[in-house]
Amino acid sequence: MTVPNALTVLRIIIALSAGALLMRSRQNGMLAAVLVVAASLLDFFDGWYARRYRQTTRLGVHLDPFADKVLISVIFISLAREIASPWFSLFVGIIVLREASITIYRMILHRRSGSLLAASMLGKAKTVIQCVVGCGLMFYIYVYPGRIPGNTAAVFALMAFAVFVTIDSGLRYLLPRCQDGKKRSVTERLLLYLFGFGAREA
Repeated sequence: MTVPNALTVLRIIIALSAGALLMRSRQNGMLAAVLVVAASLLDFFDGWYARRYRQTTRLGVHLDPFADKVLISVIFISLAREIASPWFSLFVGIIVLREASITIYRMILHRRSGSLLAASMLGKAKTVIQCVVGCGLMFYIYVYPGRIPGNTAAVFALMAFAVFVTIDSGLRYLLPRCQDGKKRSVTERLLLYLFGFGAREA
């Protein structure tokens, strides 16, 4: 149990605690919002610490993405309870389904081949975007100004962007490899095609 892994476990505990607080009462929203922001910041810190002090482990490769998915699920499911809108619930359902399916995919891959599927750069960017959007909305609802956002168009645009990145980063694992043997998302393939740097799909 290295320091980064201990911090990752702490992130899971913090995220679940925030969810439990919100399940009990909306009055706990301010504390829950602070907790999820703290858990998000710990995510960046434990990754930096693992790289800086060379404490990357096999357990961490599995545990870190799992902790991310727990945190993201708690944030957006909590938001769906507050923003009672069909389109928002649909977006949250897509995000949670993607996170669960990729977790199951990692487990199956590890059981079959013994290989560890580390998070890609796009996957890490996806988590950052989800945290920024989710924590921002939680702060707005529970801290300041402490109400449901009135600008539906802005919330829709933020969620649509988060959902797009979420789906695209998931497709990276499911689409066939490119000719050079690398896994790429739809956006990565499009950029490579437009700028002429990539190879065609195999």
